[in-house]
Amino acid sequence: MDFDLLTVFLENLQAMSVAKQERILIAVSGGPDSMALLHLFVRWNVRNIGAFHLNHGFRETAARDAAFVRDYCRDLHIPVEIQEYDINRYLAASGESKQQGARKIRYQLLKNFAEAGGYHRIALGHHGDDQAETVLMRILRGSGLHGLGGIPMQRGMFIRPLLTVSKEEIIRYCQFFGVPYVQDETNLEPIYLRNKVRQELLPLLAEEYNPEIMTRLVQLADLAREDELELQTQAEEICRKHMRWQRGQLTFPRGRFLELSTAMQRRVLRRLLELYRGHLRQISFVHIEQWRRQILENPSFQLTLPQVWVSGNVEYIFVGTFSAEEWEPVELTVPGQVQAGGFTVRAELWERDQLPPRTEDCEDFDLEELQLPLVIRPRREGDRLRPFGGAGTKKVKDLFIEARIPVQLRDFLPLICDQEGILWIPTVRRSHRAALSDSTRKVLRLINVSHLKCNSKCNS
Repeated sequence: MDFDLLTVFLENLQAMSVAKQERILIAVSGGPDSMALLHLFVRWNVRNIGAFHLNHGFRETAARDAAFVRDYCRDLHIPVEIQEYDINRYLAASGESKQQGARKIRYQLLKNFAEAGGYHRIALGHHGDDQAETVLMRILRGSGLHGLGGIPMQRGMFIRPLLTVSKEEIIRYCQFFGVPYVQDETNLEPIYLRNKVRQELLPLLAEEYNPEIMTRLVQLADLAREDELELQTQAEEICRKHMRWQRGQLTFPRGRFLELSTAMQRRVLRRLLELYRGHLRQISFVHIEQWRRQILENPSFQLTLPQVWVSGNVEYIFVGTFSAEEWEPVELTVPGQVQAGGFTVRAELWERDQLPPRTEDCEDFDLEELQLPLVIRPRREGDRLRPFGGAGTKKVKDLFIEARIPVQLRDFLPLICDQEGILWIPTVRRSHRAALSDSTRKVLRLINVSHLKCNSKCNS
């Protein structure tokens, strides 16, 4: 019985790990897709389902559709929620398109009701034809691999158990089982891109080029989604390993970024924005590429992207702005740890022969060559430092410029000093003083713990 969709429906539920004890809220418009979905869930477990219908008021038949869904559900003793929302008023205020705004409101109302009603999942009636149309539309818009992945079968609470089924199969299912439905006449209006793709472009491609175009587009989505998932997993691992949070700002080492392939550079930048903003709305390929070109071509840059400010110097890429407050000098006991401004610095004592390998977050000094106590303070006018390996002193201001430290950050970087002068400016330079030698017995290790804490946050 190829008209019965129950087998593929159950396979898709199993693939999404949907259990029979879960409560499922089904979005029911009254069309064949959602009515077939509702009928299948009734056969699956009628006791744990509910229906939701939104009367958006777009069409004269909207009230008819709402009554149809209400009566059908009541006849089957299925809990049903009918809500009305003035979407036209929302569109006028928001400026969003009709389809985009209606989708946004529908999803939010569904989620609100599901959470309030104790539902675990929200089932939507998207099918294989929707998937093919989406992929083709994204090809027309020049989407990358992520966009070609089309509609996911599962995202958060939302599931789409009919995504592998064609519209024709759904209609046959409804006819065989006598499942009633209503038609949405706006689906026939060629004023929307999706409708034009559905009614004009896809039939043309099927007739003139490939009668299996629908199947091939769905297959393309599956392949693209799997490849994108693998690449995205790699990008997430790279970010997890190398990025750091620092006073509300994300940092990523520029040298490591330049080692990545072009494809991975783009994914890392997208991931950094997603982590900082929580989403990628309004971010296009053009924004990512503009940012990437700045990193490749300019030692220092500042760039405004939608809802976020990005910048960079020779060492780091920055996402967001550094949130800092003025702070007073503090003494650092040896051994000990102290917070200075937005940074945490730790002092450790080691015997030379027991000293562990040094990392980029620390510097080592010969304890006997220092004049304690240590003090951590902001920079002062006229501060100078003889860099390790250098022949003379330099102004700290010039060191900041050479290191391309953003102007807004310079007054908040900690200067770690003994009683004779500056020993180390974390992320910038260390002094030539108290370098380890063959005669060194005790080592003072200074650690910029704020970097280590940020790395721990990124791993969580």
